[in-house]
Amino acid sequence: MTDEGSDRIFVDRAFRRLPAEVPLPGFQVALLKAYDAWNARRPEGRWAALRAGLRQFSNSIWPGAPLWAPVSAFAFALLVGAGLGVTLPSILANEQPAFSLEQPASFSLSSAGVVQEDM
Repeated sequence: MTDEGSDRIFVDRAFRRLPAEVPLPGFQVALLKAYDAWNARRPEGRWAALRAGLRQFSNSIWPGAPLWAPVSAFAFALLVGAGLGVTLPSILANEQPAFSLEQPASFSLSSAGVVQEDM
């Protein structure tokens, strides 16, 4: 058995061996541009600043598209995923599986169920 101290040492060693995660430079640039756009529009109000930041960030995701395009694509993907998550289990529950240990066998290898033919 191991004690808590050796578990902690094992986890510390495992974490030290992992490579450092560094975000992509383009992502950092997009975030900084979105922050600059948000900060520049802050005096005009919260919503103007939020729209400016979202517009700048969405421009890095989908260049040249209006703000509603990436948002609607994400919303559509979310609705399709949620719809499939709700409907697929009920559809698959009605199907008869090809093989299941829970279902009785539909055939028998024994000769008890076979009708003997007279020759």
